[in-house]
Amino acid sequence: MLVLFNKFMNANLNQTKSIFVSVGDVSADIHLASVLKTLKTNNANLSFFGLGGSYMNAQGVELLYNLEKLTSFGIFEVMKHYPKLLKLKQTLLASIEERKPELVLLVDYGGFNLILAKSIRKRFADLPIVYLISPQVWGSRPWRINTIAKTVSKMLVIFPFEETLYKKHNVNVKFVGHPLTEKINNDSKIDLSNFFEKYFLDKANPIIGIFPGSRKQEIKDFIPVLIQAINWLHQTRPNVQFVLSCASHLKDEIHRSIEKCKMTHIVGNYLKLADNNDNYALMQASNILWVKSGTTTLEATLMETPMLIYYRAMWLSYVIFLLFKRVKYVGWPNLLAGSSIIPELIQLDCRAELLVRYTQDWLDVPAYLAETKNKLKLVRQHLANREFANSVANEILEIINSPKLDLKETPV
Repeated sequence: MLVLFNKFMNANLNQTKSIFVSVGDVSADIHLASVLKTLKTNNANLSFFGLGGSYMNAQGVELLYNLEKLTSFGIFEVMKHYPKLLKLKQTLLASIEERKPELVLLVDYGGFNLILAKSIRKRFADLPIVYLISPQVWGSRPWRINTIAKTVSKMLVIFPFEETLYKKHNVNVKFVGHPLTEKINNDSKIDLSNFFEKYFLDKANPIIGIFPGSRKQEIKDFIPVLIQAINWLHQTRPNVQFVLSCASHLKDEIHRSIEKCKMTHIVGNYLKLADNNDNYALMQASNILWVKSGTTTLEATLMETPMLIYYRAMWLSYVIFLLFKRVKYVGWPNLLAGSSIIPELIQLDCRAELLVRYTQDWLDVPAYLAETKNKLKLVRQHLANREFANSVANEILEIINSPKLDLKETPV
């Protein structure tokens, strides 16, 4: 990679090249900021402008519009925000017309970025469009891959199976690794003695780490189930310690939900409430995790900690989810493994008795728990064979150094 950076600098010593970027959520803002930091470290003569957030801005990106002003939208909210998004799209297209960047870099945010990609391709036929972090076309709305094939010059994907999928559809694609692998590699080397001391935990006894979600409604829905499971398991295994991750903005809601269960007496006793800043320490210290479906299941996979994945939605939302669903599993460890290595307790199965039953199976049979850890280790090894920031930076520079390359015709 160093050779590529040197080649880029020698060829472009006195010429600044601009890149248009479109990033619509905070996590992608963080991920792209790490890529920009890598580019700056190697003194690449580049400037960036477009849609983004504070992390990108700290790396020198000129923000035409701050993503913090955007309201996230889903299936029911698209029409409500359409005028606002249409105006934003026109503003961004005008900026591309005026500044004539060398490359367009779209990151995640498929609901908006795929619409933007179609408009860019229609107006700027030869402008390279790179898409980082694919929309989940494999999970739902698979027809979006047709839009990608017609508009995007190159996909940079963060899961190995996505590379295989895009190759089948003749899309130019590269697996660049997952950004969380770098973050966890950097943040997970924790002195657990401080963690045990902070929360008065006995390292000789089992610990179950609990992740109830990051939204108020999830706390209301799941805390009663979790508290019931904790109570039942404590009755048969009083040595088990429970630690519940508690986001700062949800502490009051968590306390209210526990109070409604008439179980406040267990807090500080065999149930500890931990700051979410200690999430990685909790994952590392726990024998078993109870994790709401979502990104946390991927973090737990990378920490190689066995987990039970649970989720329950309103029935209308669940039916709509089933209509669009194209994959068998919802948890990241199972999606990545392509098989059921972790129990998923979804909808009617999201019950206290099943949390208790599966947990007891693992505690009763240490070999079963060890086997699950080994399966998670294999998933992590398959996912962590790339350096995300370096890989993405390398791809950006390679494309900019080959402005006449017809990326749509590049063999995959």
